[in-house]
Amino acid sequence: MRSLRLAMDKDSRAIALALALLMIALVMPRIELPRDTYDYLLVFDISQSMNVEDYRLDGSPVSRLAFAHEAARRLLRDLPCGSRVGWAAFTGYRTIPLLAPVEVCAYYNDLIASLDQIDGRMRWSNASEITKGVYWSVLTAQETNPRADVVFITDGQEAPPLDLKYPPTLLDDLPKQTIHGWLIGAGAYTPSPIPRIDEEGHRQGYWRADEVLQPSALGDTTSPPIEHLSAVREPHLQKLAQQLGFNYAHLTGPASLSEAIRDRRYARRQPTPTDLYWLPASIAVLLLAIRFRPDWRRREPDAV
Repeated sequence: MRSLRLAMDKDSRAIALALALLMIALVMPRIELPRDTYDYLLVFDISQSMNVEDYRLDGSPVSRLAFAHEAARRLLRDLPCGSRVGWAAFTGYRTIPLLAPVEVCAYYNDLIASLDQIDGRMRWSNASEITKGVYWSVLTAQETNPRADVVFITDGQEAPPLDLKYPPTLLDDLPKQTIHGWLIGAGAYTPSPIPRIDEEGHRQGYWRADEVLQPSALGDTTSPPIEHLSAVREPHLQKLAQQLGFNYAHLTGPASLSEAIRDRRYARRQPTPTDLYWLPASIAVLLLAIRFRPDWRRREPDAV
């Protein structure tokens, strides 16, 4: 009888302690802990060449912009809480901020919903002056508080093509090392036709060679007349990245963006509100599991 009472007392204490731990887990506030976080302004090139379908998702062809969206979704899931992400769009020669950087965990649903709205229907120009767009992205990032690093996703195709006699020098005007970031090259290395998209987002065939300004019109007789086709212009983007002190990466898979820009060199160590409710909850579950685990030992048969 006494052993039964002792067992019941142990069970009661185990249950009471587990309930207390679960109550603590329910009301436990976030605790400030140092953590590596990231602040990024993601700039999406929404010019027409980004509609080239030279990527595949789940076996189906998708555009460069759609693939960049999927890579950004993966990034939001991978970034630690406390990190901040904002959106911007580029076309013509300007980078326009769309959403100031916000905390990725608290505003995850808002970030996903707004990301889905970034497409070619926002386009205000058919030009694509990449160098100027990168310049404006740096200026835009400088206005964020705290300053965000830049991630510029583009195929790198300048339209109209650059005049080799007068290469742009505006990047030289930017103060060095004030903004860090990445240029992310989107697209395959093999040139593909560029879809012609109207203002409503409907495809109207493809751009033809005689509808696009070719390098020969600027006196460049060495470059082939293929500006109506598009491939990632990696050497150009690498050169721009070097001028700015940025890094360059090629968008090869949905996870490649996250893998590149979660570089520890871009991490910012800062106190971040952290949920630790799982700790007392886990101890409570473990306590109950140990206390009430079944006895699998084979019982000895009763003596006759």
